[in-house]
Amino acid sequence: MAGEIVELFVLRTGDRWTVMSDGVTRGNFDYQVNAEEAAIRLAQGAKANGRPSGVMSPDRGSQMRRVWPI
Repeated sequence: MAGEIVELFVLRTGDRWTVMSDGVTRGNFDYQVNAEEAAIRLAQGAKANGRPSGVMSPDRGSQMRRVWPI
């Protein structure tokens, strides 16, 4: 639905990193930075289609922080 916010989350799952949105796994990665880059690409695509979007990822203290848009 146009206008619905797309929020993507980068989460650690075991020894891997996952991109999640609406409870659906969008990818698994070996490194957090790769998951963040993939999530940002997905968010940019959603924005290009008129859907507000954002990406959240944990910092070193495991607190979620917005990594896109900054």
